[in-house]
Amino acid sequence: MQVLTIMLSALPVILSALPVILSAAKNLILVFILASVAAFAMFPTFVLASSNPASTETLIAGPYIIDVNLYQDPPVTDQSSEITVVPHEENLRLTGRILMVPGLGTDAVELHSNLVSQGQTNTLVGTLRMPVRGAWQIVIQLNGPLGAGEASFPIRVGGPGAMPFWLAWLIALTPLLGIAWLIWHQHRYRKKLLLQSHHP
Repeated sequence: MQVLTIMLSALPVILSALPVILSAAKNLILVFILASVAAFAMFPTFVLASSNPASTETLIAGPYIIDVNLYQDPPVTDQSSEITVVPHEENLRLTGRILMVPGLGTDAVELHSNLVSQGQTNTLVGTLRMPVRGAWQIVIQLNGPLGAGEASFPIRVGGPGAMPFWLAWLIALTPLLGIAWLIWHQHRYRKKLLLQSHHP
């Protein structure tokens, strides 16, 4: 009973402060929109950053010397990452595939991925995607005018990363946006009722 009395006594104060609350809600909505735009504007930066290799391995695959470029190092479980194979001889045209072999202590099966030519260049492009974190061996199998060749190198696949800072803020602000919209909607509805009562 005392709680109800306190709430009723505080109601006029809350109603008198409603314009301030609405003003703050509008500002909150504006901040939310600007934060969202800024967050999504960061995506082109990530895309541009991924155009350069994260790491490069120079390997000898039989008669061929190649550069193997990883665009995510370390790779993350269940996320596709690009890999390119570039022969040192510019006019050399190769075909091939990738084997992803689980290492010691990694509970997984061997996986395969084809390498395809990148346009009219001598670069081969493939995709790495491992479902289990841990040690893996990446095997590059090639075929060309000088015969077959094979080379390998070890990698360690990591677990999923932490949630990005901007995404965490976006999720945290979403309920506040709903509350702000509810307050604004109730205020408009109340004004409409008052207008209807004064103008029957």
